[in-house]
Amino acid sequence: MHPDKAPKLLYELIKNSRRSDRDLAKVLGFSQPTVTRTRSKLEEEKYVLQYTALPDFTKLGFELIAFTFAQLVPEEAKRDEQLPNQLEKDPRVVFIADGDGLDGKNFIVASMHKNYTDYSNFVSDFRKKAKTAPTNSFIVTLTGIRKHLSLNGLQRA
Repeated sequence: MHPDKAPKLLYELIKNSRRSDRDLAKVLGFSQPTVTRTRSKLEEEKYVLQYTALPDFTKLGFELIAFTFAQLVPEEAKRDEQLPNQLEKDPRVVFIADGDGLDGKNFIVASMHKNYTDYSNFVSDFRKKAKTAPTNSFIVTLTGIRKHLSLNGLQRA
């Protein structure tokens, strides 16, 4: 994989992953076979994790996205490695990560919910599974979004 070409192709894919290799070759000034080989290498080496659409979730019936922060106790976290595995199976969960912040919280889960009752049930179940200190959540009403999630400007950062 050419070190100068791969990042340029990756940023173009971030802008619009539906573009053909032929179109990307024109934009980037590379040959189409070079784009195809580079894209395959980016996928193989896990630079590209997935191609997906980013819909208007309200049109799919979702009202909330919740960011739930927890403090997993290190001893329990080692014993309870199954928590992330359990959460991964929940279709409402869109993101799971270890982290650091918010009064010692070290775990975050982002989840999508059709309504507040669904969120409430989710977080209650999460607390039982996590065996953690109290959790904190930040709830976003999807009708209150001021700027939709987009990675298009990432290259400028």
